[in-house]
Amino acid sequence: MITPTSFQDLDFIEAGFYDAKESLENPPPFLMNQVHSADVTILEKAPQTTLACDALVTMTSEVQLTIKTADCAPVLFVDTKKRIIGAAHAGWKGAFQGILEQTILTMISLGAHCESIKVAIGPHLTKEHFQVSDEMRALFPKTEHYFFEESTRGIYFDFTAYLCHRLTRAGIQHIENVPIDTFANNAYNSYRREALNPQRQFSFITLK
Repeated sequence: MITPTSFQDLDFIEAGFYDAKESLENPPPFLMNQVHSADVTILEKAPQTTLACDALVTMTSEVQLTIKTADCAPVLFVDTKKRIIGAAHAGWKGAFQGILEQTILTMISLGAHCESIKVAIGPHLTKEHFQVSDEMRALFPKTEHYFFEESTRGIYFDFTAYLCHRLTRAGIQHIENVPIDTFANNAYNSYRREALNPQRQFSFITLK
């Protein structure tokens, strides 16, 4: 398990990014029905049913927020002063629709402040292997076309830079990225590498 470096001095949380094998050994207590949306749910207690959303926020202890991914980015949030946490599933569609900003706004609605929120982005598909169509690029405003690199091999999307851009634009100052490409690293599940593989890896954050 990878624990974000910027979270290691926060003794009031547990958080980490599991690889494929560790995910099998550590099944989560519950999962969201992730639909690549910008929908966020506030949890006051552990849910009894599956939730249809792509991010969770809580200020309740012992409620594990878990994300499942296989090329999309798991993004963990913690307000170090108010002790409010969040976890978001950010595929390119969700990021484009504003899942990261909505997670931040939901935390702010509970009392968080951007300057005290730390964010960690877990293993995800990076530019080297994130080939996209021209139709996908055309959805983005021309001012953001610099996130796409065109070569003789095709068009490639700098997903990492785009996630950091959305977070920074939302006012987040403390961003850590775990530099692992899920496609290139066989320890992680990758939808692009094994499209018929239904497995995902888990990422989580919990208030003690």
